[in-house]
Amino acid sequence: MSTPISSFRRLAGAGLPMLGAVTAVTLCACAVGPTYRGPPSRDSAPAAFASAAPGVTTSSPQDSWWHSFNDPLLDGLIERALRDNPQLAAAEARVRRSREGIVIARAAGIPAANASARVSDDKLSRNGENLALMPFTPSTTEFTDYRVGLDASWEIDLAGHTRHEIQTAVARLGSAEETRNDARLVIAAEVATSYVTFRGATQRLEIATTRESYTEQALRLVQLQRDAGLVGDAEVLQAVVEQRTATAAVAAADGAVEPALFALVALTGETVEALRSQLGRAAAVPVAPQGIPIGLPTDLLRRRPDIRRAERDLAGATAAVGAAVAAQFPRLSLVGAAGLDSIGSGDLTSAASRYWTIAPQLTLPLLAGGRLRSGVRASQADLDATVAMYRATVLQAVAEAESGIVRYGAARRRIEALEGVASARKAHLLVIRQRHAVGDISTLELLSAERATDDAREQQLIGSVDLATSFIALSKGLGGGWQQP
Repeated sequence: MSTPISSFRRLAGAGLPMLGAVTAVTLCACAVGPTYRGPPSRDSAPAAFASAAPGVTTSSPQDSWWHSFNDPLLDGLIERALRDNPQLAAAEARVRRSREGIVIARAAGIPAANASARVSDDKLSRNGENLALMPFTPSTTEFTDYRVGLDASWEIDLAGHTRHEIQTAVARLGSAEETRNDARLVIAAEVATSYVTFRGATQRLEIATTRESYTEQALRLVQLQRDAGLVGDAEVLQAVVEQRTATAAVAAADGAVEPALFALVALTGETVEALRSQLGRAAAVPVAPQGIPIGLPTDLLRRRPDIRRAERDLAGATAAVGAAVAAQFPRLSLVGAAGLDSIGSGDLTSAASRYWTIAPQLTLPLLAGGRLRSGVRASQADLDATVAMYRATVLQAVAEAESGIVRYGAARRRIEALEGVASARKAHLLVIRQRHAVGDISTLELLSAERATDDAREQQLIGSVDLATSFIALSKGLGGGWQQP
């Protein structure tokens, strides 16, 4: 239902009351629908973590946690990935798109104006409604019309429909930003994990190659002993098994180096040759710090981008319910037009060619087949689902952090035990070498001790990789790594 007033002259006579009414309605306008007040309190994180681990404290976690490795090359790789990774570029583009969505939403709440100009050749029907009822017949029904004008409109946000749309757009921007932040966190963790894996693989390849040389020497010695009649074929076959097993271990270790390198190539955007040159020869696995500040579970609500994104989705879903409710209420617009219109180009600028109109217009939805009410119910269902997803995200985040603490604690205890084994093996090998030097034991026994020492060193290496990757996983679970400097 609309009530237009097509003449400003009529509005001047009776329009002051109309404008007064419009002003009063505008001042009384208020947004309908729910008001967002944050996530439900029952969905907050627990007060403390249930798990514990050696070196874990409740101090505030570190944002750029990879600096704890004290590895400048790793720092540079992560910095490069956070700058050049194509997934981050796509996420940043979506942030820019959402930012423009706010401008579009806000534009609905400000006046809009359009200018137009037209020249048309017209012919009127003498039998049409424009001429047939006129008491006289014009001399001509063909003419050229010149028209220059300006039309404007402004919808007054009575029920808060536009405000809710703006709130939705703002929430979408926040969600897009947190999606980008989550990508930053994931990429930093993936770079660090791939780097640790590469260092571990190159170290294991060196150990496997050394162990293979020991088994080859042992096989030659056993074959010489068999030829001398000191041992039988069983001992030779056992040496062959050990040598071939060592060769297979070399192939397995070698096959793990290149995939880790290619993973870094995909993450950083560097070429294989450039990365291989930077990484250089085999180097030690980065050492995880002794102490890790993890903060409190409530810190996850502000640190983890997935929780922050879920909260922004919750705000957007609440605003969408408000927009659906507001769609059921009347909508008030002010429309107007002004310009020059003449059938003669020479008269276009004369005072007689001027025209204008202003018309407050009120629209009230009456029959929509239940569409508007169903829209409200659908939006409310989306809100309920978003609330549930927020709660699930918080629970999952706490579970990931708890699991990370447990895994890190187990890795820390394991590496301490493996370091003890490796230290004892080194001491044992030193004694064996001394006894071999004086001829107290055979070369085969020495080679066996060398292999056992390498086995212990490999297990210590595996434990170091596991400790470093568990530290990375825990830091990621705590939500560090996306924050801008």
